[in-house]
Amino acid sequence: MLYAFRALAGALTIYSLLCVARIVLTWIPGASYSGFGRFLSAVCDPFLNAFRFRWLRFGVFDLSPLFAFALLSALMILFQSLGNGASLSLASVLALLLQTVWQIFSAILFFFVIVFGIRLIVFLTGADRNAVLWQQIDSVLNPLVYSVTKIFSGGRPVAFKNALILSLVLSFLLRFVLGPIVMLALLRLCAMIPF
Repeated sequence: MLYAFRALAGALTIYSLLCVARIVLTWIPGASYSGFGRFLSAVCDPFLNAFRFRWLRFGVFDLSPLFAFALLSALMILFQSLGNGASLSLASVLALLLQTVWQIFSAILFFFVIVFGIRLIVFLTGADRNAVLWQQIDSVLNPLVYSVTKIFSGGRPVAFKNALILSLVLSFLLRFVLGPIVMLALLRLCAMIPF
């Protein structure tokens, strides 16, 4: 039985890689229509489309794959644990749920660290002048950026560059410093549950 759980974890790992390849191919014009692209579409789209909710789309950004990968990751962790002889307990189920929620949240934060960083670089170099793409991205980012800066500025107006820097730093700290510390503390609390 342990080997079956390990095999399931391995199969989910391979399926996750196929889903990543499918998503990357959608970024390359025409690649989805190749033989391999059609194969990936047939194998991955039914699963990925199950997570396509309107509230996960922010303009040109679609965060639905994060939730799909979080579920795959949670199942991989579960099957790997069972494959290594671990038993299910309230503590292990809570820890798995916490890890899944953190994976989703940390992936979103990492996404915003990258987007804020790229946007800041483009803004500083002046490469965004008269670019429709950056206007679309700004229409999605600005409400978030200015909501974050409003907390720290006391409602006073803040320059776009400063708002981007603050959002980038805050996202980075939440993703790489504060988040992991809180997550570790919560997992330790879960480990203290006796059943």
